[in-house]
Amino acid sequence: MLETASERLGFLPELEGQKAGLPFWLLYLLLSIILLLLFINFLQDKNLRQKISFFLTGPRRRLNQLKLEVRLRQEKRKKEDLVRELGKLAAAKRLKIPEVEKELSDIRALEDESYQLQGLWHETYRKLEMLKLEKRKALATGQNGKAPSFSQDGENITRLENEKKLLEDRIMAINEQLEPYHLTIGQVVNKSRPDYEELAFLYFQVDKIEKTIKALETELKK
Repeated sequence: MLETASERLGFLPELEGQKAGLPFWLLYLLLSIILLLLFINFLQDKNLRQKISFFLTGPRRRLNQLKLEVRLRQEKRKKEDLVRELGKLAAAKRLKIPEVEKELSDIRALEDESYQLQGLWHETYRKLEMLKLEKRKALATGQNGKAPSFSQDGENITRLENEKKLLEDRIMAINEQLEPYHLTIGQVVNKSRPDYEELAFLYFQVDKIEKTIKALETELKK
């Protein structure tokens, strides 16, 4: 009987281990079933899949969107430059466009003033270069800076340099005034599309950029 009792007692740890290990297997089984159910639900739930996909691809989508926005701004600037060039060419060719006759008249007045100022600039530039040449010759012949003619040349050079700078500033200011006029005329010309051979190639370029802009805007809406 003692042996039988010992044998029975010896089996107790094994039985207890089996009983203790059983819940872990059940836990793993239940966990596997839960994960399987979640996976099946994920496959069936389209909205959930879209949300997870959007979350995972969000940063990449945002980066692509920023690239598209940058390119869209660039293309719009290109179009504006082309439209301005369209107006500039229409004004330069003195084309008859009734819708912008006043703007064309204003441009002609500004351009006439600019041409006059450019003529004065060239005249001033030639005088300035001649005085500088005379001054260099005086230095080369050894005349000192105390000679009256030498001192007068220096004053005249300074005066002419100031005049040249004022002429340059005025010419640049006129060019800046012309830009809005050119853009306004270009917008009208681009809309009405008068049949002039000189403008046809610019029409083609504007149309090409407008197609690109529409494609980019459509892509951004997706």
